[in-house]
Amino acid sequence: MNIQTAYTRLLVRDLEACFQFYRDVMGFEVVMDDVRDGYAEFQVANMRLALFRREEMAEIIHTSEKPPEVESQDRVVLVFTVPDLDEVCDKLKHNGIVFASQPMKNANFNLKIAYIRDPGGNLIGLFQSLA
Repeated sequence: MNIQTAYTRLLVRDLEACFQFYRDVMGFEVVMDDVRDGYAEFQVANMRLALFRREEMAEIIHTSEKPPEVESQDRVVLVFTVPDLDEVCDKLKHNGIVFASQPMKNANFNLKIAYIRDPGGNLIGLFQSLA
């Protein structure tokens, strides 16, 4: 079996807010802007990040009858590397982003990491290698 990575797709409730967050706050390159029809795609280094309406995916895979929100611990985190975590965090704070976790050092893996959330509540880790 020959499987290759295509992209990561986030299923979101407010596509417009998430689109603006990834474009304007995170500064990701827009590859496809079809927000009106429910889809957007970004190029992030060597990966693609796509946004898709959660309700449409529920219709496609026939799970619309299940509750859309349930309080639980996070199940997925998008992790991005940055060259200077302090600089990135300063820019995010300037843009009003609230941190789920302030920058911290992880001596076990020789890195610094901070966590934020997008408008859909998806957890995002930003890390800088200290090696």
